[in-house]
Amino acid sequence: MSITGELSSVALVIKDGNAEAEAEAEAVRRLLEAHGAAVHCSIHGVSAESLPEVDLVLALGGDGTIVSIARSLLGRCIPLAGINFGRVGFLAELSRENWREGLEHALAHGFDVEERMSLGWHLERDGREILQGEVINDVVVTRGKLARLVRLELSVGEKPFMILRSDGLIFSSPTGASGYSCSAGGPLLHPGLNAYVVSAICPFLGSFPPLVLAPQTGFAVTVGEAGTDLYLTLDGQETHLLEVGDTLRVCGLPGRFPVARLGMVGYFERLRSVGFVQEAPPTQPAGRA
Repeated sequence: MSITGELSSVALVIKDGNAEAEAEAEAVRRLLEAHGAAVHCSIHGVSAESLPEVDLVLALGGDGTIVSIARSLLGRCIPLAGINFGRVGFLAELSRENWREGLEHALAHGFDVEERMSLGWHLERDGREILQGEVINDVVVTRGKLARLVRLELSVGEKPFMILRSDGLIFSSPTGASGYSCSAGGPLLHPGLNAYVVSAICPFLGSFPPLVLAPQTGFAVTVGEAGTDLYLTLDGQETHLLEVGDTLRVCGLPGRFPVARLGMVGYFERLRSVGFVQEAPPTQPAGRA
């Protein structure tokens, strides 16, 4: 989907306690207002309900801030962009150095919107649903302090699939594929894909290769034997203690997370810039070693 025409309203959401982001937000506000845009400013932690209907939400912070804001905006259909004031900044297209150029281009020409997929999850206990929700990056089942493998019973589309002994399991959206899932040996997915990844954490004897599934493919994991505390972690920002017999169900939800593409830095450039891949060596002239 492409937005054309004037960028007339923007909500700035600023990382609380980040002095650099707070100081730069004033310069961002002045630039936007100089081009006739209405600007609403708030500190990170604001609820989505309190944000007005705007053309764009611009997050000033790191990846954690962007994910948190994206979670609060799910269902609002408001595009999100970020200016990185964190360490890695993989999710933010704009930086301290190029934000002015990116915003001026968007004000003059509009911007594209990439509609990304989120993950929906449901937790059942004793035959009834006790929790449910939606994540931007990943849903993780992982053991606690003790170094013991857990027994997980996996099903796909309501049919039993396999018994997995591992340290846990990661369900990752395309946006989150560059995080915990990648560290556990999962593949990188282009964020525009409608697919999700299921990766095991240290599977016994390497018995579980990562799976890439269509969004409508429902995947379930039931806690068999734990022998230690087992947790459900959501986007690295929310945690619930699991019990033996609990069943977690996960599926993909396409088009739930609109991301503004401002034409500054593409996906493959960001992979290189944060060290996922090494820069290609210069091409050698023909006939030279």
